[in-house]
Amino acid sequence: MSEKSAVLSNREYDKLVKEVRSRAFKACDDVVQEFVKCSHNRVLSVAWACREQNTKLYNCLLEQCVATNGSMSDKVVEAAEKEFLAKRNEQHAGRA
Repeated sequence: MSEKSAVLSNREYDKLVKEVRSRAFKACDDVVQEFVKCSHNRVLSVAWACREQNTKLYNCLLEQCVATNGSMSDKVVEAAEKEFLAKRNEQHAGRA
C-alpha cells in the first residue's frame, strides 16, 4: 500500500467519525429510545427528570466508541480507518 493511499483527507476523516457515531447510536438504539420517550414534551426538566436514562445512554455510547477523556477511542477510530481505507482501495482497484 502506498503512503498516499494510507492517509485520509479531512473530508474522509469527518465521514469516518460520523459513521462511527452512527454505529454507536444504532448499537444503543434501545437506550436512545428510552431517553427520547422520557424527554418527550420536556424542555428544562429533562436535566433532572431523565437523569437515569441520560446516564444509561452516556454509558452505552462510552462502551461503543468513546475514551474516558470524551474523545473517540483511538482503537475504535483506527479500526474504522483501516476498514474505510480497505474499502477505498478496493474501489480504486476496481476502477483500474
